[in-house]
Amino acid sequence: MKSPSPITRALLVAGTAAALVPGLALPAGAEVPEGWSHPADVNGLHALLVLGGIPLALFILIGLAVYLPSVMRGEGIAPTQAEDHWLGGSAKSAGELQSAQAGRTEADETGGGSGSW
Repeated sequence: MKSPSPITRALLVAGTAAALVPGLALPAGAEVPEGWSHPADVNGLHALLVLGGIPLALFILIGLAVYLPSVMRGEGIAPTQAEDHWLGGSAKSAGELQSAQAGRTEADETGGGSGSW
């Protein structure tokens, strides 16, 4: 009989391990120690309100804190196309900037692949 390839062996070992690990993760069979409290079961509606209602309320409050000031100033909250800005650059447009060669201000010779040192 031909022995399996190393890849087949690796897949077999990984598959066996993946099948055995959930079987080893069984719940503990211990009793609650003496002196510990026995809390009552949690109502499902209460758990839903706590686990769903509080995050939803926080989401709404944060949204109001972000949008309410701009709405109060009369600004729109709909997304719009922002105007292009060159932060820290010249207020002139790119075509109005001086070229790399001193004294030239023609728009077709300003920087780009044809710029020179």
